[in-house]
Amino acid sequence: MSTLSVIPVQQGATPPIGSLPATLGNIENYIPLTTGQYTTGSLILMVSYGAHFAFILYFLMTSMQLAPRYRIVPILSAVVMASAGLSLLREFSLWQESYAFTGAVYQPLANGETFTNAFRYGNWTITVPILLTQLPIAFALSRPDLHKRALRMAIPALLMIWTGLYGQFGEAGDWSRLNIWGIISTVFFVWLILEVRGTISAGIASSPAELKAWPKNIWWFFLATWGLYPIAYALPQLGLTGDVVVVRQLLYSIADISAKLIYGVILSRYVLRRSALEGYMPAAEALSTTPAGAQAASIRGD
Repeated sequence: MSTLSVIPVQQGATPPIGSLPATLGNIENYIPLTTGQYTTGSLILMVSYGAHFAFILYFLMTSMQLAPRYRIVPILSAVVMASAGLSLLREFSLWQESYAFTGAVYQPLANGETFTNAFRYGNWTITVPILLTQLPIAFALSRPDLHKRALRMAIPALLMIWTGLYGQFGEAGDWSRLNIWGIISTVFFVWLILEVRGTISAGIASSPAELKAWPKNIWWFFLATWGLYPIAYALPQLGLTGDVVVVRQLLYSIADISAKLIYGVILSRYVLRRSALEGYMPAAEALSTTPAGAQAASIRGD
């Protein structure tokens, strides 16, 4: 039987920082939750993994409408959906296993089980390089340029994730660890932003005139959604409370759904339009009621 114990605090109060054992890692292992907080956290995680699993079929079906050179884009999104869905399902299981209702609140460390957000970082290690590689593929960059840009984006992305993983274990009170490694991770994030911006610029140059606005919009979408992650990372410094626990899970989940699922839908719609403009009939038929589809049909003489 585990000897782990919860720091006794009143609901909504901040546990004394010096009393938190560093071995427990994430703040979820220290803070009792009300029924509302626990249920909300459960729903957030359930919706997150459910949404990712649900869109696997969407991306696989979408690939059938695309010109052959673009089909890999939604297929990679389906891979991301499967990987993220499994990771979030594991997070959901841990959430259920690590809390127990005591008649008043949900106490962490139920049966000695601990909760960890590290599985998110493990999933990001798999999915983030895939998400970034989708960009140069969708923009139809030359193969040498595609490989170069994918590698140049993947390196800072992985360094950003791994340094953030190490730093987040200081969130229960070791603010120096949390912040120092958070700053290091942010440096890699800025590097990544510069590399993504270069790929976006190449995408604008390579896109048909009718689609040049799409890479620009993807750029702003990237900044808005990926910018949620450092906010969630730093959130425990606002106070070790149940509300902070739930809000952080919400921010991570919104970021994951936006940066993976919605991002994948946007890229799939972009390459569908690009396929139609390049004269691929199934794509033109899928867009037959849109201006892009009508223009493609006109080019073919339909």
